[in-house]
Amino acid sequence: MSSEIFTEDEFYGLPDLIAVSRRAGTLWRLLRDDPRFAYYGRTVATSYPGPDTADILESLARLLGAGACYFYPCDDVSILFDDLKARGLETDRHEHFMGGEAMHRECSRMVREQRLPSDLTLVRLDAASPQSLVRDTAALSQSCDVTPVRGNIMRGQDIRGICLSAVDGGGRPVATASSYMLHHPESSHATDAFWGMLATAEDRRGEGIAALLGAHALVHMWETHGARGFMTGIRADNDPSQRLCRRMGMDETEWAYAVCLDPTLMAGGRLTK
Repeated sequence: MSSEIFTEDEFYGLPDLIAVSRRAGTLWRLLRDDPRFAYYGRTVATSYPGPDTADILESLARLLGAGACYFYPCDDVSILFDDLKARGLETDRHEHFMGGEAMHRECSRMVREQRLPSDLTLVRLDAASPQSLVRDTAALSQSCDVTPVRGNIMRGQDIRGICLSAVDGGGRPVATASSYMLHHPESSHATDAFWGMLATAEDRRGEGIAALLGAHALVHMWETHGARGFMTGIRADNDPSQRLCRRMGMDETEWAYAVCLDPTLMAGGRLTK
């Protein structure tokens, strides 16, 4: 493995989403001290819905291409989306799943009792990881319709978090999972982490590899960064992901990820799982 330390950021994925990621990283440097806002490498979001949510989402979408509100009440999403559509914006929604102590217990059990297939090695991406490994892990995510975050975040440099990859004997990543802290320390959501980005190469599916990586990532966040809540967004029609999350101790909540997109900046793009 190379000992070179990467300091320049790396961007991966579809062009529209790379552009969002670049702009969001710049905006986050201005907003990171405001507890209302959240970020884990895709777009800037708010976790505090209120009367001005439509205005905030429109501003984020016009600036970045996309903005999101986590913890938006499911019963009110249609009203919010009607407002945003009337402003000429597009909308997207993910169901909000959360896990806590029960998820930590299940993931701890998985880490104790399960092992990766013997031909795979568990690798944590960091500043010294070869650029090829980061690139190939991002490409694996994209092939599974999972939007990769920028390289410095995958490497754990810009945000407290972890990206794991299961690598075969030829150096090919065959599965990945991540978790990142996304809220300001003074936020009421300060101990909630994003968890997910599970992806598995088509020829290695059915072996439980990504789920085990996800368990390792969650235990790391619990023990190292003090995370006590784990959130992820899943599309309503994605039954396999919903079943996996429930099996690992996550439950669907009364909230949704409410996403707003500017079609002039996001032609053909969307924020994926």
